[in-house]
Amino acid sequence: MRTSLDLCVCLLTLCGTTLGRTGVKVDVKEGSDAVLPCSLSTKEDITGEIFDWKKDDQKKVFMYDSDIHYNNGFTGQDEQFKGRVSHFQDQLKNGDASIKIQNTKMADSGNYSCFFPHIQPRQTFNIELVVDRS
Repeated sequence: MRTSLDLCVCLLTLCGTTLGRTGVKVDVKEGSDAVLPCSLSTKEDITGEIFDWKKDDQKKVFMYDSDIHYNNGFTGQDEQFKGRVSHFQDQLKNGDASIKIQNTKMADSGNYSCFFPHIQPRQTFNIELVVDRS
């Protein structure tokens, strides 16, 4: 009998995503889009919350605060990601703060974190993105 974790691992593997020691590993080909997963297990509505995506603990990838984000009002996003990162607005009600990076480049490879500063206990998700040459 399969558990839900077995099913999740199976689905993630089929999508080019695997579970690693530091969280999740996503492998994509250069030039394709990468979805970096970040989802609360409680599936609570995060439309009015804050979540912050960073690369290598310093580059600002995507910031969301109650429907204001880098694509519609916030400034400060790292130049590397401008115009290429989006979230899934319709999935926020399900606790999903995943992002999509379009047209990936080799320089996008690295360690990403998704942080919820106001949800208790504080939650951080770690994702490793590996971009392979086409």
